[in-house]
Amino acid sequence: MAARIFVRGHPQETPYTPEKYAADLSLWPSTAGFTVHHNLQHLWASPQLPGPEYQSLLLFAIGVWAADKLVLRSTAADAWTRELVLEVPVSPAWMAPLTDLTPALEFLTGDRWQLVPRPLNPDLGFQAEWHLAWQPDLVCLFSGGVDSLVGALDFLEAGYRLILVSHYDFGQLAGYQKNLAAALTQHYGAERVHHLGLRVQLEAPELSLRSRSLLFIALGLAVAGAFKPRLPLLVPENGFISLNPPLTLNRLGSYSTRTTHPYVIQNLQDLFRQIKILHPLVNPYQGQTKGEMLASSRSQELLRVLLPHTLSCSHPVVARWHRQTQGNCGYCFPCLLRRAALHQIGTDQGQDYLYDALADDRLLTNRVRGADLRSLLFALRTWEATGPTPSLLWRTGPLSEELDSKLRVLEAGMAEIKTWLQAKAPPRVRKYLGW
Repeated sequence: MAARIFVRGHPQETPYTPEKYAADLSLWPSTAGFTVHHNLQHLWASPQLPGPEYQSLLLFAIGVWAADKLVLRSTAADAWTRELVLEVPVSPAWMAPLTDLTPALEFLTGDRWQLVPRPLNPDLGFQAEWHLAWQPDLVCLFSGGVDSLVGALDFLEAGYRLILVSHYDFGQLAGYQKNLAAALTQHYGAERVHHLGLRVQLEAPELSLRSRSLLFIALGLAVAGAFKPRLPLLVPENGFISLNPPLTLNRLGSYSTRTTHPYVIQNLQDLFRQIKILHPLVNPYQGQTKGEMLASSRSQELLRVLLPHTLSCSHPVVARWHRQTQGNCGYCFPCLLRRAALHQIGTDQGQDYLYDALADDRLLTNRVRGADLRSLLFALRTWEATGPTPSLLWRTGPLSEELDSKLRVLEAGMAEIKTWLQAKAPPRVRKYLGW
C-alpha cells in the first residue's frame, strides 16, 4: 500500500482529507503534522530573490528527503522498495516537467514514486542579504568530507571565489563543516571564500537516506539562484564512489548509494533546463579515484593539515553509543575507502578511527560492524579473478558514454584498496583473501 505525503506550501495550507495521508509535512513549527526544522531564512534574497522555480525545487527536494526518512523500508514487501506518493506545491513552470523526474528519483532511492504537483508559488522566507563586496565564481557543495575539501582547495588555489554550501541535520556534523570552512577562510581570506551552513532537520526512523544528495543539490542551486543565472554548482565526488559498483550481488540496485551517479546528475541537469534553472552541475573528479584526488590536490600542505578534521563516515553518530568522541567509525564502506585513499599519500592511521578495521580480529566476523569489510574483501577476490567488465558498469546504472574511462576508474579504485590491504592487512584478512 502506498504511503501518501502532503507537503504544505504555506502555513495555512492543509490537506482536504488529512486521514488519507501518512504524513503532513510543514516548514512552519506552529502548524500541525510533521515539522521540518530549518534555517532557510539564512538563504540570500539579495542581490536578488531566487525565483519560484528555485524555491519549488527546494520544497520538492525537502519533501522527497522527508518522505525518505519517514517511511520505514522494513514495511515494504521486500523490506526495501516502498510505494510513495508525494503531493507537493510547485510554481506553474514545474507543473508539467515534475513527473519527468520520476525515473531518476526511482533510480536514486530504489522506490516507486508518484509525484502529484499542485500550482502554488512557494515563499520559503529567504531573508539574508549579501553584504560582501565580491561576487562568487562558483558555488561548491561542502559536506565536511575529504572530497569536498579537495574540491574547495583545488578551486581556491586556482584563484576562484567560492561560496561553500553545507547541509547538516545534527550539530556534530555542523561543527566539522564550520571548522573546516573557517580554516579555509583564514588561509585564503574572507574576500575569496564564504561558508553557508544550512540546517534541514527532521527526526524520523528510516536511516538509509538515499535522497539526501537531491536536497543538497537543491540547496546549492537556491544559493546560486541569488547570483548569476549560469553560476556553476560544483559537486566534488570521486569517480569510484560516484559509480559505486555493488560489492556483492546482494548490494545491487539502490542498496549501493547513487548520490552522484552520472545518470542522476544528467537527468537532473536536463530537467532543470526545462524550467530555466541553467546552472551547470560540475563534478571535475568523475574520472578520478579518491586516492588520485588526494595525490593531485593543488594544496598538499594545507590538505594534510585539514584531513584529520574531515568526516567521511556512514555512521557519524556511532561514537555516542560508546561514550567516545565524535568521528569516523572505521568500519563502514566510506571509512574503508577513505583509508585506502589516504594510504596512497602516506597518511593512513588506524588509530584515527573508532575501530581500526585491520587491527581488530573480531571485526571481520562481527555480523554488523564486519559486513562492509567482508563485502569489500569478497569484491576484491571476485575482481582479482574476473577484472572489471562492462557488465559491472551496467550494474552501477545506465551509462551512455566514456565507458573505457569509467572502467579505468573502477580498476584503479580496486587497485588502491588492494595496495592498502597488501601493506596493512593482518593474517586473518590475508587468509580470507587467499593471499
